[in-house]
Amino acid sequence: GYMAGTEVDPITGDTAYVVQLSDVVAFRSIGDIKRYKRLIRNVKAVYPYAVDARNYFEALTTQLDTITNEKERNQITKALEKEIVKRYTPVLEKMTYSQGKILIRLIDRETQRTSYQLLEEFRGKFAAKFWNTIARIFRANLKQEYDPSQGEDKLIEQIIILYEAGLL
Repeated sequence: GYMAGTEVDPITGDTAYVVQLSDVVAFRSIGDIKRYKRLIRNVKAVYPYAVDARNYFEALTTQLDTITNEKERNQITKALEKEIVKRYTPVLEKMTYSQGKILIRLIDRETQRTSYQLLEEFRGKFAAKFWNTIARIFRANLKQEYDPSQGEDKLIEQIIILYEAGLL
């Protein structure tokens, strides 16, 4: 697995950020290096939006947990839906196809729910237009789960760890 944290030198008191990655990425060609650099750029471009989506989701869930009145719940989700559509549609429209696909997987990583599960939980309340925009723009599978143990998601996970450690 991956490990990140800080270590303090007992003698000097200096603090070092320690990141342990399980695998070293080996490149077979210049094309592989270019694709990896592009992946880094794309992850750095969309990761903040996935974190933002997690914060929105947590705030909405917390707010809705306190309200039993269905009419009031609907008013809150409608207001939030408008806010999300207004806030994200311009951002999504500027994203590349690759960035959109990565964003969908990172939303799953950050919320522990696929975009489809989020849509199901808040269907009719949550931003159906927002999700349709994502799906339409990126022709992506909203049911796709993030799996940091293999494929491109494994590389994305390493990139996120390095990015969060300030190394990218």
